Amino acid sequence: MKKEKGFEEFETLYGISVEEALSVFEAISQVFPMIVSANLTKNTYTMIKQGGFLADDLPMTGRYDDLIDYGVGNIHPNYQGLFLEKFSREHLLKTFERGGREVCVKLYQKGRGKNYQWVSTHVIRVKDRDGDVCEICINKILGDGLEDGQQRVSRAPY
Repeated sequence: MKKEKGFEEFETLYGISVEEALSVFEAISQVFPMIVSANLTKNTYTMIKQGGFLADDLPMTGRYDDLIDYGVGNIHPNYQGLFLEKFSREHLLKTFERGGREVCVKLYQKGRGKNYQWVSTHVIRVKDRDGDVCEICINKILGDGLEDGQQRVSRAPY
């Protein structure tokens, strides 16, 4: 089977096959069920998300500002201000302009079945060959630290 030109360039540039890269990505997506790549300069994003990560379906691509406006509805009301403050396009652009490389926040947001769950959201600035300000956002559902079969009775943080 003949490889596409882009695949050959990828393999030459990174030293691994596209199949190997996809296997690595598949493993990563098991730990981080929502990954967003955003170009803050162009106000765009592309998202890869496992079904059911959030209660609502988010568009897979679009304007970054719209993603934040839409996403705030999945955040518990007590944490919506923090979400908007930390992940607004303006805040991230200023943070990265000042030399910051990342923003990490734990939030209480809707998950499967519209129940709230703790999620770690980590934004990391990445290089862009065109000089645009770009970032990758990884999201991880935080466990309760208990072994399988154990249960914890706790109150919600509100």
